[in-house]
Amino acid sequence: LSVGSGRAGSVVTVSPGAGLREFAFDHVFGRDSEQREVYEYCGLGVAVDFVNGTSGAIIVYGQTGSGKTHTMFGPPGAVEGSAEGGLAGRVSSEVIDVVERRRTAGIQVTLDASYVEVFGNEISDLLSDEAVGAHRGANQRMGHRYALNGSLSKPVESTEELNALLQSGNDRKRRACTAMNDRSSRAHAILILRLRQQSHDQEEPVESYLFLADLGGSEKLTKSKANENVRAPGAINVGNEEVARVTWEEYYHGRQRVNETNNINKGLLVLKRCITALRDRKSKTQRVPFADSKLTQLLEPALGGPSRTVVVVCCSEAEEHAEETVQSLRFGEMCRSVEHQAAVTDSSSAVRSVLRQLNTEIAEVEEAIKAKERWETRVTKRQHVVNELNGGTTKLNTEEEMELGGFGAVDFIPDDGTSTRVVVEHEVVGEVLVGAEAERERLEELLDRRRKLLGQQ
Repeated sequence: LSVGSGRAGSVVTVSPGAGLREFAFDHVFGRDSEQREVYEYCGLGVAVDFVNGTSGAIIVYGQTGSGKTHTMFGPPGAVEGSAEGGLAGRVSSEVIDVVERRRTAGIQVTLDASYVEVFGNEISDLLSDEAVGAHRGANQRMGHRYALNGSLSKPVESTEELNALLQSGNDRKRRACTAMNDRSSRAHAILILRLRQQSHDQEEPVESYLFLADLGGSEKLTKSKANENVRAPGAINVGNEEVARVTWEEYYHGRQRVNETNNINKGLLVLKRCITALRDRKSKTQRVPFADSKLTQLLEPALGGPSRTVVVVCCSEAEEHAEETVQSLRFGEMCRSVEHQAAVTDSSSAVRSVLRQLNTEIAEVEEAIKAKERWETRVTKRQHVVNELNGGTTKLNTEEEMELGGFGAVDFIPDDGTSTRVVVEHEVVGEVLVGAEAERERLEELLDRRRKLLGQQ
């Protein structure tokens, strides 16, 4: 109904099931707001904290087609420094400018960037055509760690270099046309900047991370029409003539957009659960389900640690999207209620020495796992009781037309108990990772100890 722009602004909505509702935020940007305004309020403070040693994140959230990618990266072909430039380009330019000035002042500074895409439980490196991890299993288990420990990062020396990396990554993104967006992002994209700084009088470098997350848009299949090409596999015969056939290849190809939607929505669901847990938890011992998705595993340092995180919620004012807009505003309202109290960090040389030794041991165990672990084929015999449904439990309707064409729809009637049960034994072949069980158990112990030392649990 109305948008009250500016600091401490609010949005008043009316929608089915929710009625009239007001949502209050730290800042509200109207439809006429410029990219520069969004950066000055949402991006500049995070960039300043980042270059001063505090990790942070800018997360752009909203339904598909609401303008998330435009807000984060600007429109396609946007020129660096133009009025259309997004948050990522503006924040990066500010960071690189500070890096150059500090190098001139004699401070040792290194800036790395990694650009990854999260699709379900897999992570893709948008800056390389090489697979992340030795195999798919390693990707699903350790992909987020490769992204966080710098294994996928590229050094950045100038704004031009970073723009070239971003362009290279954007060319590898998953995109597709849906009924709601001609250039819909079909996965979550995260740009990670890692900054290490050390002056001549410091024993250890100061390291900070900045996550710039362009989340895939939540969507309903009934609106995006991502499922309109899905057809059940099989064939239809009329007499002795085959009149229609859908192959398994066509079936899985048709489901591609549906799988993308499911993966996006699953990551967003876990993100909401994490925000809810952070808002409601009374102590650090209460579990936050970061490990339930790769998206939240990547964002855990920004969401669960001493960091500054900004969430930008993009919404549509169109009446047909009222329900999705209200859901997005509720998420933003929930994020606003999450507060972190920075832990007191012990900077003594003894504590730094313990952490350094622990990190070295963790790296050694991870290398041992990579060297020892292998896939092994295992065969398991299973028994199942199969109902043959031979007791008159089906009825053929020769006059009823089926969905794929032709006549002969089948009705399934409840079993009257006279059908035959047959015990069927079959073998299940699966692949499991073996060879490094002791090392993996040791790694979990070390990671748990490190979290306790840092006060993260």
